[in-house]
Amino acid sequence: MDSFLLPKTLREKDENGNYGVWWHENNPGPLKKLPFIRQFGSMKFSKVRIDDTMRPHLNDGIEIHYVNSGKYDWVIEGQEIELLPENLSVTAPWHENGSISGIMDIGQINWIIIKPFEFSKNTALELGNWSKLSKNFQQNLGEMIGDANNAVLEKAKNFKKYFDELRNELAFQEEGFEIKVQNILENLFIDLHRQLSNKIQKNQESDSFIEKLTQLLQSDLTKKWHIDDLATAFNMGKTKFTYEVKKLTGFPPNSFIISLKLEKAIQLIQNEKNSNMSEIAFVCGFSSLQHFTSTFSQRNGISPRKFQIQQQKKRK
Repeated sequence: MDSFLLPKTLREKDENGNYGVWWHENNPGPLKKLPFIRQFGSMKFSKVRIDDTMRPHLNDGIEIHYVNSGKYDWVIEGQEIELLPENLSVTAPWHENGSISGIMDIGQINWIIIKPFEFSKNTALELGNWSKLSKNFQQNLGEMIGDANNAVLEKAKNFKKYFDELRNELAFQEEGFEIKVQNILENLFIDLHRQLSNKIQKNQESDSFIEKLTQLLQSDLTKKWHIDDLATAFNMGKTKFTYEVKKLTGFPPNSFIISLKLEKAIQLIQNEKNSNMSEIAFVCGFSSLQHFTSTFSQRNGISPRKFQIQQQKKRK
């Protein structure tokens, strides 16, 4: 049996100097008594290693990873992400996920693959007879897991305890460990449901915030918008408002306003009826044609006039 991160009495080091456990189809160990768990791993890498089993893959279960330490370059449904300490990822059976290059850096990562009785793009999640979670609860959880946009939870350190408890129960296999494992997993899923619900709610609030801010700014791009006034309009202090805008758009408020002005300018230039650059600059709220030209060129790598010529050629 591979042994890593076990209690001290069972701790061993493999030939690569790594610690941990990994139970799977070819080495089921305690999973023989828990057939709905397809894999459980808890590994601490002391050296960088290539592991082809961790490359992007599909499986027939819900796959959950939790990072204790280190940084792992991951991909989920084609989207590249970094799994950092206290990050948790959860994917559905139809989500391709894994290490981009198969390189497992120095650090500690845990994972479990749970095979539901039913779960597909067209079938609601049904964990199986081992779980007493309600049908409605499982269905809602499945809908959230099925959306790859919810795949990563940051600052999810409360999930560490579940992997520690699972590892110990599976390692020692004391009387009734099967029931204990089932209870731990149900608590994990309850916590997962809560945190995914909170994440979705926050995302919806963030989307609403940016949508309302965008609509407000676009209502008059020629206006001189002051950050203090905008913050007050959203019942925020200037510092919090600036933080939220930058976090959600990638731009500080003033830069975000400029981005909206340039978006409007591009729309006007693409419309063949608009040819006067001075008028476009005025409508989009730039103080002068020179300011408009320099800002446009800096952001887009091309002058507005050259961009206009390109668009005219495309229309011919």
